Amino acid sequence: MNTFPLPAEPTARQNAFEESLGRWLLVALPVILVGHLLGGLALVAALISANFNILGWLE
Repeated sequence: MNTFPLPAEPTARQNAFEESLGRWLLVALPVILVGHLLGGLALVAALISANFNILGWLE
């Protein structure tokens, strides 16, 4: 007896959503992560140039 209410195959609308979500994860997420990493490095460089003792914080 087949009582499963949803179709076994995804609809075209579901496929389009998953493809766009996958494209976002493959393109936008690495760009955002690299941007945050570069921003963090720029902040550390600014603090070092302002003579903050960052290496002393790490000890």
